[in-house]
Amino acid sequence: MSVRLGPPRKHRDRTTMTFLRFPKPFRHILWATALAAALGAAYSCSEMLFFQRGGHGLAVSGLARGALTGAVIAGILTSFDGFVLRGALGAPLRRAPFTVHVAVRTGIYLIVILLGLKFGSYLFPVPGERGVESVDVLFSLAAAFVFAFIQDVNSLLGQNVLINFITGRYYAPRLESRVFLLIDMEGSTGFAERLGPLAFHRLVKRFIDDLTQPIVATRGEIHRYIGDELIATWKLEEGIADGRCVAACFAAIDQLARRASDYRREFGAAVTVRAGLHCGPVVTGEMGSVKREIVFLGDTVNTAARIQELCRETGDRVIASADLIDRLELPRGIAKRSLGDLRLRGKGADLALYALTKAPQRARPFGPQDGEMAPAEAPAALP
Repeated sequence: MSVRLGPPRKHRDRTTMTFLRFPKPFRHILWATALAAALGAAYSCSEMLFFQRGGHGLAVSGLARGALTGAVIAGILTSFDGFVLRGALGAPLRRAPFTVHVAVRTGIYLIVILLGLKFGSYLFPVPGERGVESVDVLFSLAAAFVFAFIQDVNSLLGQNVLINFITGRYYAPRLESRVFLLIDMEGSTGFAERLGPLAFHRLVKRFIDDLTQPIVATRGEIHRYIGDELIATWKLEEGIADGRCVAACFAAIDQLARRASDYRREFGAAVTVRAGLHCGPVVTGEMGSVKREIVFLGDTVNTAARIQELCRETGDRVIASADLIDRLELPRGIAKRSLGDLRLRGKGADLALYALTKAPQRARPFGPQDGEMAPAEAPAALP
């Protein structure tokens, strides 16, 4: 007689795939909520064992209270981080000085933690408990500050850099396949001469801020800023999935177009970009002693830079290698035009390249044509 342990494999696979189809922010919220619920229950259990409180009924109530409190706090905080701080509403705070950002974030975290504790004590009261006490406030303030400080330090270093340093992921160098996107401002020298150094710094800061959010939204990692140039990267599988790296590039260009009037008003002209995309192997590892960082070494990054430089010669805004484009499906609305095999500066062999542009919009027909949607002629001008 056989006993089946757990659901069938196909059912487990379907469950896993369903979870993975959730957008990444929702997956983070679910993971954080589940982990916090487990930690809250464990904390309540250890507290009851240490202080030897109550019997079986109180123990069950304490576990439920701890799990609920942890889940509520984590669910609210991760939702706030994912949809407010990283969204349009959080843009002013993201541009604030580091100290202000940490202080505001600490205050918000403190309020949420205290509300979570109050909510848990209301649903699962403990005999003799006097609600949220001063020691709870002090502990919550310390926890809120530590969380906010770590989050902001992680933002200063770059996405996942702090975690990678702590875990030693790249202490021993690794060979990885990655996608690289290099974007810089067209005509930056003219802007610098006309605006002066301080105003030009404000321009570049605004420019980088506007480029960053669309890239992060498509799971891109901001690797480095070099003057007015931004270097973003994805692991190969992440970057080519749904054409994310290409979508990020054009989303950033669209963002600049939407802000064109703001740039004209503040800096006297709108900004345009040149962008290069390429993929290939790199060695990823820690570098430096006094100032340590995680670097990417290899010909792939250099080739991406040369592709971006080629935009000056061809007049195209976005150029990508065939090595990358042939691996992915272009996002809807993006068209490619072959530039043939070209010799890049400093390279010994030709490289197949594509110019990428927004596909022209087809005219919408004025009425159905026997069930077909055929392009319609432009209407005659009214007298």
